[in-house]
Amino acid sequence: MGSEIRPLPASVVANLIQVADTLSDAIVFLDREWRITYANARAHTVSRLSAFDLNSKTHWELFPSTVGTAVEQTYRFVMEERQEREIVFFYEPFQVWIDMRAIPIDDGIALHYRDITALKVAEANRDLAAQRLQQVLAATTDAIASLDRNWNFTYVNRRAAELLAPSGNVVGQNIWEIYPDALYEGSPFVQNYHEAMELREPRRFEAYYPEPLNLWFKVEAHPSEEGLILFFRDITEHRLFEEQLRQQQTETERQRMELEAVYRTAPIGLALFDPVTLRITRANDAQAEFIGLPREQILGKAIAEIAPAIPRVLELLTLAASGHPVRNQLVGGELPGAPGHERYWTVNYLPVYALDGSVEAISSAAIEVTQQIKSEAALRQSEKLAAVGRLASSISHEINNPLEAVTNLVYLARMHEGLPAELASYLASAQSELSRVSQIVTQTLRFHRQSVGSSWVSAGPLIDSVLDLYHGRFANSGIKVETFYEAAAPFRCFENDIRQVLNNLVANAVDAMRGGGRLTIRARNAFDSATGASGIRISIGDNGHGMSRETQRRMYEPFFTTRDLNGTGLGLWISSEIVQRHQGRLAARSTQDPIRHGTVFTLFLPREP
Repeated sequence: MGSEIRPLPASVVANLIQVADTLSDAIVFLDREWRITYANARAHTVSRLSAFDLNSKTHWELFPSTVGTAVEQTYRFVMEERQEREIVFFYEPFQVWIDMRAIPIDDGIALHYRDITALKVAEANRDLAAQRLQQVLAATTDAIASLDRNWNFTYVNRRAAELLAPSGNVVGQNIWEIYPDALYEGSPFVQNYHEAMELREPRRFEAYYPEPLNLWFKVEAHPSEEGLILFFRDITEHRLFEEQLRQQQTETERQRMELEAVYRTAPIGLALFDPVTLRITRANDAQAEFIGLPREQILGKAIAEIAPAIPRVLELLTLAASGHPVRNQLVGGELPGAPGHERYWTVNYLPVYALDGSVEAISSAAIEVTQQIKSEAALRQSEKLAAVGRLASSISHEINNPLEAVTNLVYLARMHEGLPAELASYLASAQSELSRVSQIVTQTLRFHRQSVGSSWVSAGPLIDSVLDLYHGRFANSGIKVETFYEAAAPFRCFENDIRQVLNNLVANAVDAMRGGGRLTIRARNAFDSATGASGIRISIGDNGHGMSRETQRRMYEPFFTTRDLNGTGLGLWISSEIVQRHQGRLAARSTQDPIRHGTVFTLFLPREP
């Protein structure tokens, strides 16, 4: 017995209608005549239906834009074939997108649909955004690639394709299989990629990608849900530029250090001065040595503090500070570190200009010419002495002829018979004095005529020939001379050179005993303790006023003298040079003790140097 479908009670139908009106989806019933028999509340809203549209006009009359479209085809198929169909379409009159399901029912078809316009717009926006993002990724200069968790490429943008796969596509391929030689175990790429993938933490690094790319990359590896997203940029040119810049900086620093070394060690005094305060802002070692103070102590000091006794320096610096170059000016004076010593410099002061044309510094270059100035003075003195020597030699030569005549006449007078004894005594004294004059003339000529070769000499006669020159000064100054000659063996030397050394030592001793005293000269055979060579030692001692420690320290310096205008400062310097050429030694001891004062010079000469 077949089942009978009973009609639903009116209350149930009313409840169903009430429930249907609360649904967010639209529901419409069409009978076989294509009239709308029911529409819930949502269908009224979406399809713009009114109560008058139900059971009145056909669907095609209400919605003529659907005629001849896929919507009509779908409806008719469901109505005739009694099979469900789904369709998504755009209804232009309402400007809405509809997602619809058509279901066959007993007296027609039911339509279940919803407005998906917002979803479609979102999809369109998403697609547009994706399209624009794709365009941006394609246009960017950074390479971008994505890897899945199996290390296969899932995406590469244009730049990544240019760098990684210039001859083919890498999407779908395993990164470790494509570049086995480059992505070796322990490389920065492998280490950072694995850490980003396993720890799910981003990694940033720079590394060199060898063959076949030979490029430097700056890489960022970011974990994603699918695997990794790689951002990498070709920084090869940047690294090359950095390397070139580093090399340039290294070369610049090397050149700077070389220039600094040249500046610091230059024999010319170099300095920079502040143009307003005239304080030293920079100075090299030579400049500090000129001043006589450590370089650190002169920096920041005004020139008036350092060289108050050289006022012309202040005047010239002030001139340079006003923008007038000062070139090759001679300045001289004393410095606080060496009082009593006149020194001279040739200076150049040049203004250093700033970009605005103002003087921002004064550069200074100074060359000490003290030795040159003293050498020129000594040369003039030497020329005078040479002229005097030549004059003395000429006079001595001219004296010889009348001297011989007078000597002969005295001799003949002494031979005269019947000569009174008193007169004979006078003539004998005259002949003795004439003989001494002849000896002095001979010694004067010897000093002027320099020998060209060494000769064997004995100490006694050599010393006596020098003492004979000072016989008158000894008598006038009250100086007693004591000689002790214990050296019998002769020695080889340049006789006139050694005579000059002895003359200088005797002259210094006489000058030290202006009020009288005792001059003691000894000569004896000796051995040099340093070399073991045999020779002769000559000592010349006086009980004069002695020398101070400062004088003893500087006595062999050229041009150093304690005789003011009467000395050249060359005697002991020349004497020491002569002794060194003879491979000898010259030493001195001196004291200014009030009771036991005086000086002893000791000269050792090898027997045959």
